[in-house]
Amino acid sequence: MKHFFLVMIMALPLMGADKKNPSPAAKNKLTAKQVAALFADDIGTWKCKGESHSRGVDPNTGLPLKPVKEEMLMTIRWKVKGKSTESLFTVKINGRDVPFVGLKEYNAEQGVFIWRMKREGFPEGGEIQTYDLKTRTFHGKLNHPDGAKEESRFQIINKNKRLFENHVKKDGKLIFTRKATFTRFTQNQLNDGN
Repeated sequence: MKHFFLVMIMALPLMGADKKNPSPAAKNKLTAKQVAALFADDIGTWKCKGESHSRGVDPNTGLPLKPVKEEMLMTIRWKVKGKSTESLFTVKINGRDVPFVGLKEYNAEQGVFIWRMKREGFPEGGEIQTYDLKTRTFHGKLNHPDGAKEESRFQIINKNKRLFENHVKKDGKLIFTRKATFTRFTQNQLNDGN
């Protein structure tokens, strides 16, 4: 169970976003050129390394759950050049490699990015994100069907580094946190198997 929840957070949510109430972004709408530049900067292969922490008690031991180290590779490529990207990544869930496909596009009318994700045997899910030009940060909010509320932050540090953080609360209580660093792989690193 903890691995399934980890995937929801690591790859961004699997559940449907509250598309009726996106964060107010109208005043922060981006130009087509700005959107294309953001997408182009993401193209490549990224090593994602971090830690997640489900709050609660392990049902097998009765002890508090401990943080879990995580690592994966994500390849981002154009879906439609200048307009959308496709992300391919595989995550371990209960010891099994599970492939995912993520699609990201910009809704110019609403001034938001839409992230959709699919994996075999599950319905498509998604998240709506706003982008802050000053801090170079994507902010996402999601309401899960069980009433949990998730907030995420994905900050562009430079061309080769991104920081991701999120937290999930249910009934006002923190139930999950995650932090990860995304580092771009160069072609030489990929060829060397590093």
